[in-house]
Amino acid sequence: MKLSRVCFGLTSQVIIAASLYAIVGQGIAADMSSGGSVECVNRQKGVQPPPKRLAPVQRARGGKGESDDERHGGAGHLPFKPLCPAGKVPALKITPSAAPSKVQKGNPLLGPDSGREYLQFQGAQQGEFIRRHVRSFEEVYRQEHVTPEGTQTPPPGPPACDGVSSFGSCYYYGSAAFQTAADGGGMTEQIEKPTYVNSGGEGHSLDELAVQGGDGNGNIIELGWLVSTEQYGNPNPHLFVFHWKNWNPTCYDTCAWVQWSNTYHPAMDLGQAVGEKVYIGYVFYHGNWWAWFNDQWMGYFPGSEWSGQYTKTSLIQWFGEVSSANGIPPKTGMGDDKLPSNPDAANMSTLCDVDAKVWVCWYRDQQSLNRTVPRYYDISRVAFGAVRYGGPGQ
Repeated sequence: MKLSRVCFGLTSQVIIAASLYAIVGQGIAADMSSGGSVECVNRQKGVQPPPKRLAPVQRARGGKGESDDERHGGAGHLPFKPLCPAGKVPALKITPSAAPSKVQKGNPLLGPDSGREYLQFQGAQQGEFIRRHVRSFEEVYRQEHVTPEGTQTPPPGPPACDGVSSFGSCYYYGSAAFQTAADGGGMTEQIEKPTYVNSGGEGHSLDELAVQGGDGNGNIIELGWLVSTEQYGNPNPHLFVFHWKNWNPTCYDTCAWVQWSNTYHPAMDLGQAVGEKVYIGYVFYHGNWWAWFNDQWMGYFPGSEWSGQYTKTSLIQWFGEVSSANGIPPKTGMGDDKLPSNPDAANMSTLCDVDAKVWVCWYRDQQSLNRTVPRYYDISRVAFGAVRYGGPGQ
């Protein structure tokens, strides 16, 4: 079995090129172009973050390993500096104008809801409905599975959909997945700014890591970047987090999230970092699911969200996702709008699963791949534990 190792390592100082935000005394109201703002609040006391080392280092089998600086450029030199003074962290303030997105978070395991029945349910009933439409790993990923094009009957009314009709929108995926019991997962991703078209209604384009466990893989923590002018107020990529509880969706960026970093936070505008590579990941540590972004721990989802029952993965997915109301074909791009046959297409590398006992994230060349409609968006294996993905849509 091919196997390489990603160690968690951090250089002592991150080079900071420029600033997107400015510190304004003890309380900050920084415009995030997302219909909201952030303020500096006291960092939660009595919390112990994981050791400050979470960047990939490949060790070739039987040989000397390449450092992250040699292979992946190390921690990205992102143009952001601390937003809050020492001991304080940015907290997202939701204003009345920042209405929650009507477009739900997707997942490659979700099957079609051709009759749009989901829209009839509220609260816990939504979770029950979603669980009835979850597909197994084998259904989605068996033998480099490709969904037969043109086989799904478009639902009545707009938008017509030849992808996966869910939550009143049309979803398309380019995804990689690996079934394993682990303490988390990670990847090196490139921040992109795909073309976003909202003709017909709102949607989104994103790239993410989804660490999943529990019955039907329905306990999920997610981390990545997302483009949606309705959700964030501009066409730039924004950092997002999301979580599910037994396939019950919560909300973007705020639900149960505990902030730790005074630099990176959910909903922040990543427009100045387009083209940069960053390492992201989750690890279960001292009872909570901690998220790493680029060069530091960003925050965590408390394990109490799952009553302490979600402590291990059973599935990790790495994927691009488009939600479109354009009809057929979709007009929004995925990744950097290029199909993976183009060497400049968006990429995800060091697709890995965490072993906390030895504090490494193993990355392998065993991921299964799936694409919804490959003429719009595709995914291809291009190196050990690495893929290119994306496409222009139409």
